[in-house]
Amino acid sequence: MNIQITKSAFSELSNRSNTFLDNYLSLKYDIDGCGCVVSGVIHLVEVELTEIEESLVLAKSNLPNVKVVYERQYEWVYDDDMLIDYESKVNSFILKSSNQIFNPRMKFIQEG
Repeated sequence: MNIQITKSAFSELSNRSNTFLDNYLSLKYDIDGCGCVVSGVIHLVEVELTEIEESLVLAKSNLPNVKVVYERQYEWVYDDDMLIDYESKVNSFILKSSNQIFNPRMKFIQEG
């Protein structure tokens, strides 16, 4: 998967976290309480990893200093080319592709 991160998304990530460049951003497909695996919600989660686990896939990013991973078991959820943007009017990140919007109000969560 290729991930484009817009300037506004990068700027907002920098405002919210001074460690995200040292860690990984994970696209976390959350199915808890959804009732069905196809009804999941995607969150953007900052995670500390010493190495990429076998269950994760490293995406290609337009920003070489930003590392984005996603869960291998949910690879089918995403399109080949994805965009992470930020909309200041609603104070939320957006995950989309040219085909669809995956989450118009994506949460940013810092683990740890």
